[in-house]
Amino acid sequence: MKSMQMRLLAAAASLLLLTSCGRGTEPAVSDGGAGNSAAPTETADGAVIIENADGSVTTTYADGTIVVKRADGTVVTTTPEGTVSGEPAVSVTGVAAAGVTTVTKGGTYTFQGQVKDGRILVNAPGQKVTLVFSGLDMTCSYGSPVYIYKASSVEIVLTEGTANRLCDGSQYTFADEFSSETEEEPNACLYSKADLTISGGGSLTVQANYNNGITGKDTLTVTGAALTVRAKNHGINGKDSLVAKSAALTVTAGGDALRSTNDTDTSLGYISLTDCRLALTAGEDGIQAETALTVSGGTGAITSGGGVNGNTNTDTSAKGMKAGTELKLTGGTYSLNCCDDAIHSNKNVLLAGGAYTVRTGDDGIHADETARVTGGTLKVLQSYEGLEGATVDVSGGTIHIVSSDDGINAAGGNDSSGFGGRKDTFGGNSAYAITISGGTLYVNASGDGLDSNGPLTVSGGEIYVSGPTNSGNGALDYDGSAAITGGTLVATGASGMAQNFGSESTQGSILLTYSTLSSAAVTVKDSAGKTLISYTPEKQYSCVVVSAPTLQKGGTYTVEAAGQSTSVTLSSLIYGSGSGMGGGRPGGMGGRPGGMSGYPGGA
Repeated sequence: MKSMQMRLLAAAASLLLLTSCGRGTEPAVSDGGAGNSAAPTETADGAVIIENADGSVTTTYADGTIVVKRADGTVVTTTPEGTVSGEPAVSVTGVAAAGVTTVTKGGTYTFQGQVKDGRILVNAPGQKVTLVFSGLDMTCSYGSPVYIYKASSVEIVLTEGTANRLCDGSQYTFADEFSSETEEEPNACLYSKADLTISGGGSLTVQANYNNGITGKDTLTVTGAALTVRAKNHGINGKDSLVAKSAALTVTAGGDALRSTNDTDTSLGYISLTDCRLALTAGEDGIQAETALTVSGGTGAITSGGGVNGNTNTDTSAKGMKAGTELKLTGGTYSLNCCDDAIHSNKNVLLAGGAYTVRTGDDGIHADETARVTGGTLKVLQSYEGLEGATVDVSGGTIHIVSSDDGINAAGGNDSSGFGGRKDTFGGNSAYAITISGGTLYVNASGDGLDSNGPLTVSGGEIYVSGPTNSGNGALDYDGSAAITGGTLVATGASGMAQNFGSESTQGSILLTYSTLSSAAVTVKDSAGKTLISYTPEKQYSCVVVSAPTLQKGGTYTVEAAGQSTSVTLSSLIYGSGSGMGGGRPGGMGGRPGGMSGYPGGA
């Protein structure tokens, strides 16, 4: 009789953990049998049977196995090890204080309560499984608290308004048949080998003490959920893809914060973020996509490699946003504080919308191939080089750049994660070009302002360059040709490497040099005294280049700069050729007020 009483208590405890998800029924158990329609009976083999008032029948066996058969035919089985299974659908609330709860069939499983040292293992080949976390706090000292081994797909739903938590230990034992120390599987606090979706209006905190936070070996999708991940290594990884929509992602990681790493299929390895809220702090890359990265809307703050003053190993990539192929920014408001490039692609970068504020120890935007800006706002408050690509194409948007070297640089070669003041290795080639047809640009560069290792073409927009104070660089620096056919430009800097636009231009461009440095405002007026151009440089200069559609051949203009006033008549469209070395042309000095007369050059 005593053993029967013990099994009755076990049955009561089990029923407190088992409910029907969405059915509105719950076995009522108290005092070992209250709410029962019949007194408990014991079979010859020692099993205890309870017929409950809701029509369900609970059978507790001598080995501790508990089977609940509901009135609708659903069967739920709980073993001492925590295994649950059922037909046609299974719903389980809570798990044992320790042990492994193994899901072996498709269905919906709800978990809540505290688990001090246990795990959820999904082993349901070819079946769809839904895990509902409704106030679950689970710790596993020896492996992943949640290990999705086999399933066609799994969705984790975070119940609205609930806080959930997963925590692992600092070492994994890999002791069961589903784990492999050689392949290091699992290696994340939440680890899935099936397509994984995390959704719902609740929150999930992941404390990954061993290695990674959340890893999906296939696709990983986060919709509407709030995730907080603290990981020794990488934060959130969707190997085939990482897609997040309207999600709040807060990640602190020793490695990458967000990543997708499939490098064997060019259609995979991508990251797409839409209307998300990001707070990412990464020892390495903030966001790293093996192929494409797209950011649309949302807000975020990203710190990588300790920020602009960080100091990481030169072999370590510590970029803010990084893509292997295409990186597209179409909206949102983001701030990036990065040791390495803030926005980087091994191929192309497109900034089409949004507002991005950047501080970086290397480049603000770097593209191995084309860096293109068609809209949005880019503020590079601190950088080595502001905007860099083999070709740079600006047709819209507003750009502010502060750089310790070149402001905008078109050059070839791969970026080598240039840290500190190390310049990337590039070479001159006609395939490299800067093309500006629109937008508004403010460049404050200690090196060259606009530096093209090929042609420089301006056909629109407004460009204001406060260039170098040392004569080893120039406000404009190009190899080959330079033409301006539209737009307004004021470029100030040192005179030693000064260059003007060339004979392909269709509007006037004036280059003047001065014998002393000045920071005075630059204005250009027509013969009637109307101000055509006005700009106050951000630092001292001894050379100025000005151009606007209103500067026409045969016109007379007054240029006020360096505290002096100079009258210039454009007998040809190009006035003053400078002495720049960038294009290999030893052109004469431009107009020098205070002693030296202007030397018009070009056609």
